[in-house]
Amino acid sequence: MNALQGELVKRGLDCAIFMTNEDPNPNLFYFTGYKGAGFLVIPANGKAVLHVPSRDLSEAKLIKGLSLSSGKKLTESLAEFGINTKKVGVDFVNTSVTDFNMLKEKFGCELFDISCFMDQLRAIKRKDEVMKIRKACKITDKIIGKFVDNFSKFKTEQEAAAFLVYETRKLGCVESFEPIVATGANAAVPHHAPSGKIKAGFCVVDFGIKYEGYCSDVTRTFYFGKPTAEEQKNYYDLLKEQETAIGLVKPGKIIGELCVQAEKNLKQKLIHSLGHGLGIEVHEFPYVSTSSKTVLKEGMVITIEPGEYIEGKYGIRIEDDVLVTKKGSEVLSKFSKKLICL
Repeated sequence: MNALQGELVKRGLDCAIFMTNEDPNPNLFYFTGYKGAGFLVIPANGKAVLHVPSRDLSEAKLIKGLSLSSGKKLTESLAEFGINTKKVGVDFVNTSVTDFNMLKEKFGCELFDISCFMDQLRAIKRKDEVMKIRKACKITDKIIGKFVDNFSKFKTEQEAAAFLVYETRKLGCVESFEPIVATGANAAVPHHAPSGKIKAGFCVVDFGIKYEGYCSDVTRTFYFGKPTAEEQKNYYDLLKEQETAIGLVKPGKIIGELCVQAEKNLKQKLIHSLGHGLGIEVHEFPYVSTSSKTVLKEGMVITIEPGEYIEGKYGIRIEDDVLVTKKGSEVLSKFSKKLICL
């Protein structure tokens, strides 16, 4: 909050407002850990105010370091706290058109976009955030291990995906996205929705969980049956380039240059990005693409996930969650990348 308040002062803004309705606002959660409905108002100077419906007040009372407001109009509450709302910072990316228009109408204020600053702020993970992502990866590794051990029981891709969900919920977590289980020719579709009987050939499993609000996102490719020598070569060639790309991750590296170099090594243009930022959201800043001018910094967490897809035949993808460290990088997802035959 101190960093945001400094930015508000620098821009001449009175405050920043973050709101959430049915879906949690990632930035509101970032500052408070709160997932209910309401408004978080952070003034340029002074204490932040969390304004919530009466039904969520007991949950909000668990949060320390905030002033709480409930049971009256937001405008009245802010007036009591002496918070001016003539010039307001808003995260345009996470604000709906309806909420945007409501703010203008309710406060009669000028709204300024602070989404770029929020991206930069959240991209550098604190130690506690890294710990949560590390724990999410550890749980994910454990569930993937159980998936491999139980694979013979699954008859369809849906059953296999449902097993991942069940094991996640059993541990008191939730999935960070709907799991992908794609077998045979289905593996050639990067975002295949699990459907039908399990087919022989490569089996792409893309899966992640949320631990205390922070995501993991791991992909492993297995083989159902016995791979040919050519299939094994294709798999290990991709693995080699994935690990080479991870080796390029270090502070000061321009992301776009990393991606261009990876595509050159792979001798192909990737049909999806080499990876993405990871944190409260499964896809967040920094964006890992060839056009990115963003410089990697210590504390960022990104994924590296090259893939090879031959339409109608097979697909291979290998994805790890990678922390940018002071000296280079650390892979947080530890499950074996050896080609396992199921």
